This record gives sequence, C-alpha cells and structure tokens, in this order.
Amino acid sequence: MGRIAAALLAVFLLLAPAATARATAPVDLRGAYVLDEADVLSSSQQSRIENAVQQLYTDTKTQLYVVFVPTFTNPSDHTEWGAATLSANQIDSDGILLSVAVDDRNYDVQQTNETSISSSDVQSAVDDDLLPALKQSDWSGAALAFANGLADTQAPPDLTWLWILLAVVVVAVVVVVLVIRTRNKRRTAAATKAQEASLADLERTAGGALVTIDDELRTAEQEVGFATAQFGADAAKPFAEAVAAAQQAVRKAFTFQQQLDDEIPDSPQQRADWANQIIAICEQAHASIEEQTESFDKLRSLEDGVEEAAAALAQAVAAAPASVQQASASLDRVRSAYTGRTLATVSDSVDQAEQVLAYATERSQAATAAIAAGDKGEAVVAVRDAQHALAQVQQLTSSASAAEASFAEATARAEAMRVDIEGDVAAARTLTVGGPELAAAVTRAETVLRQGFDPKDPITAVDALTKANTEIDQAIAAARGAEEQQRRGGPGRGPPPPPPPTTRV
Repeated sequence: MGRIAAALLAVFLLLAPAATARATAPVDLRGAYVLDEADVLSSSQQSRIENAVQQLYTDTKTQLYVVFVPTFTNPSDHTEWGAATLSANQIDSDGILLSVAVDDRNYDVQQTNETSISSSDVQSAVDDDLLPALKQSDWSGAALAFANGLADTQAPPDLTWLWILLAVVVVAVVVVVLVIRTRNKRRTAAATKAQEASLADLERTAGGALVTIDDELRTAEQEVGFATAQFGADAAKPFAEAVAAAQQAVRKAFTFQQQLDDEIPDSPQQRADWANQIIAICEQAHASIEEQTESFDKLRSLEDGVEEAAAALAQAVAAAPASVQQASASLDRVRSAYTGRTLATVSDSVDQAEQVLAYATERSQAATAAIAAGDKGEAVVAVRDAQHALAQVQQLTSSASAAEASFAEATARAEAMRVDIEGDVAAARTLTVGGPELAAAVTRAETVLRQGFDPKDPITAVDALTKANTEIDQAIAAARGAEEQQRRGGPGRGPPPPPPPTTRV
C-alpha cells in the first residue's frame, strides 16, 4: 500500500481530486494558445499569459499551448490525455502543451520531438517554476511562470567567473608551456618535424578533412534551400553553384581516398600526393562554401535594418547624378587635351557610370517596392545590388574626375624618363666592354628617343620609355660587371670588343 501511495504522489499534486469534478475529453484548441475550459482565469490573466506565450515564441520559435480543464477524461490518464490533445490539434513540431485539470489538481506537460528547447530545460521549468505555483492553486501564476521559465532556460548564462577562471588557467598553461619549451626546444622541434613528415599522420588528416567537408556540404545544401526561400533563386544561384562545384571536386577527392584504401600497393610518394590533393580539394571547397555562407550571413544581418538602408540608398542614388555630371565635365576637358591610349583609359567612364547608375536606381526602387509589399528578402537583395552598383559609379566617376591630374603626372614622368635614358645612352658610350647586347639596347633606346612621344598620349610614351629604360639599365649593369672582371684579369686576354654605336638623336 505504501508503494501505491508513493506512485500516486508522483502523478498528482495532492493526494485526492476534488469530489465534484467535471469530466473533460481532449479539447479542440480552435486556433487558441490559451484555452480556459475550467473558467479559472480572468481576462487580464489570460491576456498576460498570451503575451508571455507570444514572447516565448519570439525568443525561441517554440509555441506553448496552455489548457485549463476541470478534469481529464476519455482518457483519464494525464499523459494519454495530453498526447491525445496534441494529436487532435495536429501539433507535431516546435510545440509544448501544458494541460491542467484544476478539479483533479493534476497536470501534464507534452513536448513534440522537434523544439529548440531541450527536454531537460523543459523539466527544469516544470520543477522550478510550474509546480510551486500549482501547489498554491495559483493557476494563472503557474502558466505565466512556466512560460517565463522556459524562456529563461534559453537565456545565456553569466559566465564572468568562468572567463576569469579560464584566464587564470590560460596564464598558468602559458607559463608551463614556455618553461617546457625552453627546456626541450630541440627535442620538441625534432618531434614536431618528424610528426609533420609522417605519412600516416598525413593520411589521417586527409581522411578527417573528407569527413568534415562531407558534413559541410550536407549543411550547405540545406542552407541553399533556406537562402532560396528567403532571398529568391537568383540571389541564391551563386551559393548553389558553389555547392555543386564543391561536391564535384569532393567526389574526385573520394576517388583518391579509395586508392589509398584499396589493397593495391602504392609508393609512399603516391600516397603522399593523393593525401595532399585530398586536403587541398577539401580546403578549397571549404573556402568556397564559407565565402558564400558569409555573403548570405551579411544579407541576413542587413534584413533587420533594411528599411533604413533602403531610405539611405534612395538618398545616395538621388545625389549620384551630380557626381556623374562633374565627371562628364572633367572628361570633356580631358578629350580636348589627350588622345590615344591615354584617353582610352577613361573615355567610356562616364557612359559606364550612367548605365550602372540606371541599374542602381532601378534596384533602389525595387527595394522600396519590396519593403512596401512586406518582402524583406527581396528588399535585402535589391539593396545589396544597388549598393554595389553605386560603389562602381563612384569608382568610374572618380577615375574620370582624377584623369587630368593623373595624365599630367604621366607627362612629367615621361619627360623624366626621357632625360634618364639620355644619360644612360651617354654612359653606355663610355664603356669598353659590352658586346652585342649593350649595342642593341643602346640602338633601341636611341630609336625611342628619336621618335619622341606625343604629349597628348603620355601613357603610351611611359610604356615605351619604361621598356627601353629597363633594357639599357640591364645591359649597362652587365657591361660594367664584365669590364670589372676584365680589369681584374689583367693583360693577355686580347683586345676589347668595339664600343657601341654612336648614333645620335
């Protein structure tokens, strides 16, 4: 009899139900999250519980349902009653059901298989928050405390003491490591080198990399689906293509792994090459996936403030034509002063800027429209596209606006190089050793000097003068080295070669 009483205590809050219980079968929630069939809640109490339930969902994406009934019947077992209510209301994921039979002073908590709150955290909220209030017959307080307790289990703990402890441990470890490394420097270096050179370690590293990248690819496939649903197929296309390319490369890596695992004897060099290729493929695939993941993380981070970003973007787009007009005026002045390759470097800048600005304007308008329609995913993509386009506009207009100063600098540089090459030619004529290489370099330099350069095309001149200057500098350096070697060798080595030609500009 004592064991039976103990078992009943584990199920019921008090020893006996009320004598006048009203039977209640599993209920239809009818879309409600708080259902008071026992008439124990005031309207204000029910409102507070509903607010707590909504806040719990906002914080954890877990939906809490609260039901008050007089008694559990059909079935009378509290667990079966709660399970039947879940089933009847088709609650199969991300849900927790709190059922309270007030006349029986009994309760039940059901949790679906898939929730962000663990079963241990749910039990903690039951023990610490729900039961104390139920034992006091505080029905609304029990539901409110349970909802808040579930939310509190997901709040980050205060780990200040842990960080302090870790800091102390780290300092101690660093001191110990430094002492050990000082005492055993040579032995540790040799052991590390041997370990790094070990083929077995290399193969284990390759195998681990394969396992890791395979898991990453599975996760990435899911992320592509999420990105497509959130931002659209066009925005997710680079992510999908990166995942597909990584999967194809990893299949090749698995081929290498099969060669390592088969029974056919392989040379150590072959095994090392295959293992290194596996590691390289996995690292490249990881980097590609990581890049796309970071890109979409940035998109998601932009989503919270997309309204402000779109408003700022619209202002920037409206202000951009002024910079394009300034660049156009600057380009007109450049066209009257420069030609050839010099002008070609910026001749299309303003036209390109206008085209890109039109695209930025269209995407900015699309962002505004998407926000008005409540489609944040589309708005985020449009804002990102427009921001990138505006950056290109700024780059194009800046290059056109800075062209005058840049071309003037190129003109001055060409003149300085011309003077430098003239000095090199004069220096080359004084050398007694040089041979055909020096003669050819002098001839090419003199040809460039004789042709001169078009002041309206300084960039072409700089390219030609740079090439000639490099060739004659190298030839002079080689000739001086040979001349020095001849002086050290003394007489008896025959007459020197003739000096380079003296064609003048």
